[in-house]
Amino acid sequence: MEFQEINSPRNPHFRRFIKLTRSRGIRKTGLALMWGPKQVREVMEEFPGRCAGIIFTDAQDPAWENAGTKIPRYRLHPDLFRQIDLFNTGEPVLLVRFDPFPFYIEDASCPPGCTLCIPFQDPSNVGTAIRSAAAFGVSRIILMKEAAHPFHPRSVRAAGSTLFRVSMLQGPSLGGFRGGNVPLITLSMEGKSLASFRFPDTFYLVPGLEGPGLPQHLQGALAISIPMAAGVESLNAATVVGIALFQWRSAVGRA
Repeated sequence: MEFQEINSPRNPHFRRFIKLTRSRGIRKTGLALMWGPKQVREVMEEFPGRCAGIIFTDAQDPAWENAGTKIPRYRLHPDLFRQIDLFNTGEPVLLVRFDPFPFYIEDASCPPGCTLCIPFQDPSNVGTAIRSAAAFGVSRIILMKEAAHPFHPRSVRAAGSTLFRVSMLQGPSLGGFRGGNVPLITLSMEGKSLASFRFPDTFYLVPGLEGPGLPQHLQGALAISIPMAAGVESLNAATVVGIALFQWRSAVGRA
């Protein structure tokens, strides 16, 4: 199969790929990179319209037989490929495209179930929360203004193909979020125990920022907490979201 040979760091395609290792380039172009053979194959097979190219180097198979899609191929010199293969997978890297996220409108009707707000500034936490949201069937995700870009490399590494399996909206900052008339449920160590909590049919799940937590106006909202053993200060923010979503989905299944 034909491919473009790239041996110079001044090549415009390579320069574009390098820009996609940072959030600014991702936002500007609507393109991102994806790593890992399992995730790459899943996207090529299930979301072929999102595939914009496959990037590989010597001794790698660019054909991706049975992938079900034909996309541009770029063969990079090994030294150049190592600059793109951020996680040292040694496998072809997929170039993907994504649509701009629609803006969240507070007065619009809220779908039944859980709408997850993601404010996390750590891209890995964003990706992990997105993966949990997809796994447990949230209605949609609101990416708060504070959040790292979901197609940042570390978020992509954590979320994989689930980035294309959930509906995502661009939201306001946590400080400006009100939620209209829909119940807000926050995550706080001072909240009610998750073990005995009954979720409403429709709600927003709102975790705080890593470190600072929730803004003042949200600290009075209904809050839930994860019971923990004595001496444990806290859990990772994305882990708490995953536990809360599991409990909610389990309760829905029992209803």
